[in-house]
Amino acid sequence: MIDKRRFNLYIILVVGILILVNVLANRFFFRIDFTEDQRYTLSETTKDILKGINEPVTVTAYFSEGLQPQFDQLRKDFKDLLTEYATRSKNQVVYEFINPNEDPAQEQKAVQEGIQTVMIQDREKDQSTTKKAYMGAVIQIGEQTETIPFIQPGAQMEYALTTAIKKMIVPDKAAIGFITGHGEASISEMVQVMQGLDVLYVPEEVILSDSVNLSKYKTLAWINPQDSIPSEAFKYVDDYLNQGGNLFVAFNRVDAQLNRGMGFAKYTGLADWLKKRGITVNEDFVIDVTCGQINVQQHQGMFTVNRPISFPYLPVLSNFADHPVTKGLGTMMMQFGSSMTYNNDSTRSFTPLVFTSDKSGTQASPVYFNIDKQWTQNDFSSPKLTVAGLLEEGNHKIIVISDGDLAINGSGENMRQVQPDNANFVVNAIDFMSDDTGLIQLRSKQVKMRPLEQLEDGDKNFLKILNFVLPLIVILGFGVYRYQKRKYVRLKRKGESYV
Repeated sequence: MIDKRRFNLYIILVVGILILVNVLANRFFFRIDFTEDQRYTLSETTKDILKGINEPVTVTAYFSEGLQPQFDQLRKDFKDLLTEYATRSKNQVVYEFINPNEDPAQEQKAVQEGIQTVMIQDREKDQSTTKKAYMGAVIQIGEQTETIPFIQPGAQMEYALTTAIKKMIVPDKAAIGFITGHGEASISEMVQVMQGLDVLYVPEEVILSDSVNLSKYKTLAWINPQDSIPSEAFKYVDDYLNQGGNLFVAFNRVDAQLNRGMGFAKYTGLADWLKKRGITVNEDFVIDVTCGQINVQQHQGMFTVNRPISFPYLPVLSNFADHPVTKGLGTMMMQFGSSMTYNNDSTRSFTPLVFTSDKSGTQASPVYFNIDKQWTQNDFSSPKLTVAGLLEEGNHKIIVISDGDLAINGSGENMRQVQPDNANFVVNAIDFMSDDTGLIQLRSKQVKMRPLEQLEDGDKNFLKILNFVLPLIVILGFGVYRYQKRKYVRLKRKGESYV
């Protein structure tokens, strides 16, 4: 038996261990993350930013309470994230949670600070009700403030919070030049790209001329020119690159004229200029089995209905190189892109970045768009075509993608939302070439959709039969086993030596 003295020692030892564990838990944050995309693990970028904070960061989180479980979980996840931020920053990050629904004054303050009002459907006493909710935060450093109007669930919480802090601690933002004057897309037409660049850079439109000092720009972007580009413009860009500048190019080698139902080669001069540097963007249309859909109008009696059909000229891209520019990207959508090749010039280095799927091909221009075409496997005989790549030569870099419309939102009534990773690719490319890759990893880190693999009809029928037959086989097998076991026991009992 354990005497009283030894028992008291055990109690003191256990209490001491618990106190030590609590002290260590307050000083060190530790978490095991088994998720494939490491959604609950802070990126190295965030850790570096938190280590560099020299003044207090105040986070005021406006979260409604008593909502559906998934929203209450969002509040808990955001609080856990802030706890880790506080630990990693040595308590330079301080936070408080406010429920605006409890106090009209706090609700008014939240709205004034830019927190978004969200209407949520709920059920109370078997009745459907609509509740007004808030799930946002205001971050303040000194006199500077940044607002996150709505907290997105998943890893996007980390991106929103870290970028808000980064915006306020970057003293001087580098300038990025967007070339105009030849029908290029304006800055106002690329809303999603500008939102990504606004963290670290000042985007500016620039016209190539003798009076413009291009050396002030870390990187130039040449996106979707429509007109023929004069030779003088290429001379200015050549001089800029020779001085150590970098260039991002997104242009259309072919033009889809849907009103005519045709597609033609397009001349701007960029293809010839790139070819001198070893990159050939072909006069063809990339087609892919993995593609987007378009709505086609059909007449059914007195009615007109929209029928979605797969359109191989809109490839969905998910094959990426293992490179900082494409790290973490999930899915990009291309519109009437072209294939790209390189002439293997030993004086330069070319890295393919984005590829089509294993079932893809090309159609040489001109092309007639036949929406009723019955596609066959023979049409997709060129797997993993390169549609974007990085050229490194001397002291400069050039990234090219063969789709000028990749990340253009448009303007006015024609404004549209582009695939998020389309914009992420453009911003990542500019980050990489501008020698500040800190947010690349974080920007593309998100909880991605993981659709189930599509099965052939034969496989589906086999699984249906298996689901029906397998339980019967298991039950019959168990019955046979029980029968044989009991039979063996009976025979054993009949034996002469059985006692």
